[in-house]
Amino acid sequence: MKRVKKQNKLHLQYNRDSTKPKWRIYFATLIVFLLFISVSYKALSLQVLDRDKSFKIAKRQHSSSLTLLPKRGNILDTKGTYLATSVDTTSIYVNPRLIKDPKKFATVVSDNTKFGYKELLSDAVSNKSFIWLDRLANPDTVKKLKEMDVDGIGFVQEPKRIYPNDYLIGQVLGFTNIDSKGIEGIEYNLDGVLAGKPQKINLKRDARGKQIMYSPVDIEEKTRGFDVELTIDSQVQHIVEKELRDGVEKMGGDAGMALLMEPNTGEILAMASYPFFNPNRFSEFPNKTRRNLPVWYTFEPGSTLKIFLAAAAIEEKLANSNTKYDCENGKRKVGPKVIKDTHPHGILTVAEVIEVSSNICASKMGETLGKKSLYKYLTDFGFGEKLGIDLPGEPGGLLQKTKKWGPVELATISFGQGISVTALQLASALSSIANGGYLMKPYIVKKISTPNGEIVTNNKPEIIKRVVSYDTAKQVASIMEGVVDNGTGKNAQISGYSVAGKTGTAQIPNPNTGGYYKEKYMASFVGFAPVDDPKITLIVVVENPRKSIYGGSVSAPIFKAITEKVLFYLNTPTRSGFTGTKLMPNFKGKSTRDILRWADENGVEVKFNGSGFSDTQTPIAGEEIKEDTICSFELTQDI
Repeated sequence: MKRVKKQNKLHLQYNRDSTKPKWRIYFATLIVFLLFISVSYKALSLQVLDRDKSFKIAKRQHSSSLTLLPKRGNILDTKGTYLATSVDTTSIYVNPRLIKDPKKFATVVSDNTKFGYKELLSDAVSNKSFIWLDRLANPDTVKKLKEMDVDGIGFVQEPKRIYPNDYLIGQVLGFTNIDSKGIEGIEYNLDGVLAGKPQKINLKRDARGKQIMYSPVDIEEKTRGFDVELTIDSQVQHIVEKELRDGVEKMGGDAGMALLMEPNTGEILAMASYPFFNPNRFSEFPNKTRRNLPVWYTFEPGSTLKIFLAAAAIEEKLANSNTKYDCENGKRKVGPKVIKDTHPHGILTVAEVIEVSSNICASKMGETLGKKSLYKYLTDFGFGEKLGIDLPGEPGGLLQKTKKWGPVELATISFGQGISVTALQLASALSSIANGGYLMKPYIVKKISTPNGEIVTNNKPEIIKRVVSYDTAKQVASIMEGVVDNGTGKNAQISGYSVAGKTGTAQIPNPNTGGYYKEKYMASFVGFAPVDDPKITLIVVVENPRKSIYGGSVSAPIFKAITEKVLFYLNTPTRSGFTGTKLMPNFKGKSTRDILRWADENGVEVKFNGSGFSDTQTPIAGEEIKEDTICSFELTQDI
């Protein structure tokens, strides 16, 4: 009986235990099934649903790339002359995986090139497959290495930025660094436009993720940046730079600047800073020389500001050309200060005040106008604020609020002290007198276009505001003509043309003392011509001249030299009935037949060197042809 019970107990225990493996099998089967579904879905996703994404992931794992320099767009002048462009240059790299004997490689290459042995050996034993040795290399180095035919040395073409005219308009253009990134000037301001899409060298990776480079090198197609056309005329720029340099050096100045503008549109035709700057060798020049002075440099305008003082008084009908002021024989006390004139004068009209540049009468004119009204007109003329030119580094200048003006400040600002301006602001303000009363927005970028010629930006003249009436502008222009004909600007007179101008002489502030340097001055001349139909507005400023300090003797002659040549280059008609000296035309690209016809008509002797079309000439365009001058021409077949 006990044995039967024991057998039944064992049987029941067996039945319970025998059911457990079935549940485990079911559970395991379910897990496997779910995993299978998950893997199947993932495979479906990778191979069908997200196929493109999967390819990208795989590509990243098995390939990589190295970025080459982008090919920047061209910068051109208004006539299509290249001011900045990019040319293909060879860069040198090392592929260590192709080097069998690193020590021999380093010895052979270092013995025949400028590269050091240690640097080469370090590259040769690297586990990389691509190392830059020399980007934008010297052509002689490239030639020598190609002739040596050393395993492990490779070559690729990269664009190098060049400036074909060297110093011409250097500060305006700016430059690019070794990575082809714009640093200053147009290159910096329009870097996003000029910079093209970088080229890439496509590489492979092995199972360990190391780069593998094949020959020939696999390079993606490059995309060039947009082209930028400026309002600058290279011929005009050349004239401006030559005369500015000669004038500054003659007067022993530290620096000089000139800005030439088309008064009716605001277009910049030339913009120069001296000493000059060559962007092809930017590292050789100090930061100060790289700066675009007409835009960047602020200075006290001195007596040139009297033009706008007179315009404000006339516009407010508080004065006219014949209104008289007492100049008190050269001395006047204002508050604790004594204002002096260079030469003592008695009673003068407004026109005469501007002609002789009396500070005393200018201070009285400022009092007549009042500080609020004077401040309004100065800001209307564009002083104390940025004009928004398409160049970097423009400041607003300094024009304090009227609450800081006392009697002395009102007096000194009236004759151009205690206020700072830029040459750009002066040119724009003066152009509003030349064009009949409109302040135009200055601009230097004419248009931007794609590599295939499609225009994406086309800048047009833009009026900021009307500052004074047409009648006021014409009356002030007439006063300024008197400055050149009878006053301090006689050195700016040009045969055959009427010229409006104003001289300026101002002390240079000393930042260390808060006062002024005793023997440092800014000599300036501002003007436009011809008076009845202005074609150009020109600002000339010389810093710290040593031969003389006055704008009439320092800057007016430079103004004259530039203006007479530019007016001739622009084919500006002389005054009716004028017969004066002969000036040399611009014969660039002209044939010998054209030159001989001109010479015969004008009784000029010429000689030629070479054949084809005129490339260079002596005298240059705009220079006077004297009685014994023989005009010579260098001819070439390729213009």
